Amino acid sequence: MHSQYNYNISVLQSNSKPHVFSSIFEPLNYHVQSEKELKESPNSSKVSICLKGEQYKNGFEQNTIAVQKLKDALFKFGNAVDCYITSNQFYYGRSEAKLCNLVMFSCDLDTYKTDKYKNTTHDELIRDVKAVCIANNLPFPTIIMYSGNGYYLKWIFTEKVRVFQAPKIQKSTSTTTKKWKIAQRVINKLFEEFGSDTKALDVARLLRLCGTINSKTGKRAELLETHDKHSFDYMLGVLKAHTTQEDQDGVLPKQNKVKAPQIKAVKLKSDNKSLIAINDVEKRDANPNFIAKNTRSLAKARYDDLLKLIEIRGDIVGERMSFLFWLCNFQSITGKMNYLEFEEQATKLGNKIFKDTDWRFADLSTLEDKLKEYNLKTTTKIGNKSYIPLYTPKNDTLISIFNISEDEQKSLKTIISADEKRRRNKDRKTLMRRSLGMKEQEGDKEKKPWISLGVGRTKYYEMKKNGLI
Repeated sequence: MHSQYNYNISVLQSNSKPHVFSSIFEPLNYHVQSEKELKESPNSSKVSICLKGEQYKNGFEQNTIAVQKLKDALFKFGNAVDCYITSNQFYYGRSEAKLCNLVMFSCDLDTYKTDKYKNTTHDELIRDVKAVCIANNLPFPTIIMYSGNGYYLKWIFTEKVRVFQAPKIQKSTSTTTKKWKIAQRVINKLFEEFGSDTKALDVARLLRLCGTINSKTGKRAELLETHDKHSFDYMLGVLKAHTTQEDQDGVLPKQNKVKAPQIKAVKLKSDNKSLIAINDVEKRDANPNFIAKNTRSLAKARYDDLLKLIEIRGDIVGERMSFLFWLCNFQSITGKMNYLEFEEQATKLGNKIFKDTDWRFADLSTLEDKLKEYNLKTTTKIGNKSYIPLYTPKNDTLISIFNISEDEQKSLKTIISADEKRRRNKDRKTLMRRSLGMKEQEGDKEKKPWISLGVGRTKYYEMKKNGLI
């Protein structure tokens, strides 16, 4: 048995922590779900486990795993080499735009790069780390871990910090992420002597997975010592005393100064006194994520039209998935569906319009992916224009998809052809004229007297003009 593993066991036994997972299961100390998450959205939080090596395409392989299924997934990585896991959680993928929960602050100590600690022992390292914590009124790291070459310090939060809410209750969370980055910089600054990196501010940062092998040394990454967890707000309060303006400037983007409006006199040609004209501040382009109210209103009207079409046709065998797909799409645009509850909401809608449960949720996976982008406020860019990720078809497209007849269009509000639109406009104008007391005209145009006279229309009007008829 490896000497480092013997140390791991002895240290864990010396700690009075009854529920500590070591070795490959170390992530289960922080990648967990509350009872509420398990009940409401069990598969929403995900982590990525990544493998590096020449045997992988582009030297890298990424596995996205739901937190709920992490324990079972960890088994296959027990003897992996150069294996890493995300320290925070995501809705999918691994980028700040898809960040779901903040889980910890961490320090990656590259002790082998320092003169003082390149040949340190675990005991010496832990002793000096604790000394820094005591000197700076900082709690001991929840987890001290050997990475097979350097060390990790992890301050696990008592509760995960949610950085995204479903659309109905969504709030701006960029401030929370910025606070995390500033605090992450500050805490790494306190351990610079150990080889920490104050630029390690990426929420998608990977840390070596405990229990796996470091190819540089051939040693396993191992859990050494554990301590209490603390809340995100408590940690921010502790680190506030060590935060400088430089730390904030290193994280927050530089603010461009807005030029004051220019004022100039405009001379008029008339005898009036000169007026003062103020040039407007340069107009900003509309936010590409802004969705005009009429887009949502149109989606709601189309949703109602499709329900009406189902009512007209009765059972829609053979068309059910098409109807459900577009109904979900238009409900998503209105904001009444969100991808955290998409399966549940789609199932409820499907059961409402179908007479049985014989339908496939998997056919909606593409729409679910687009709804994720829509909820996370990202856009699809084509050329210089940005579009929402969801589908916004033309009426002719929907008429073609559902083969909507002219008679059926008469019962719909918005999914109508150009001809039906013109017919309605004509009827509307006729009704307006009648309401104003205007009578229907029955002149030559309607009676067509030239037919009975056996002459053409042009000849008829010429004869009438000359008084011949």
